[in-house]
Amino acid sequence: MENFLLIVVLGVLLLYFFSSANVYKSLYKKVNEEKNILQEEITKFESLIERYEKQVKISSNTLKSNQGNLQVARDDLQELRIENINLKNKLDEFQKRNEELYAQVNAMV
Repeated sequence: MENFLLIVVLGVLLLYFFSSANVYKSLYKKVNEEKNILQEEITKFESLIERYEKQVKISSNTLKSNQGNLQVARDDLQELRIENINLKNKLDEFQKRNEELYAQVNAMV
């Protein structure tokens, strides 16, 4: 009787062990599948991050070169404005001088 009871208890423990082992195996497989899926997603996101970082670097370099070009254009524009103002002043002086010369000629005649 004691042996029978011991065998029954051991049988129940073996059944529990095998059933829980199967559950743990299936859980392990599912966790592994999820882990692989997440690893693939991480790889995709890392490649996207690298691509966007390259695009940002290229855009940054483009902006820097455009900024340099804009600065050169601003400097040129400023020089041309100053030159234009100087030319207008010279034109006004020449017109005044021209009027003075005409006045002198008219006074002589």
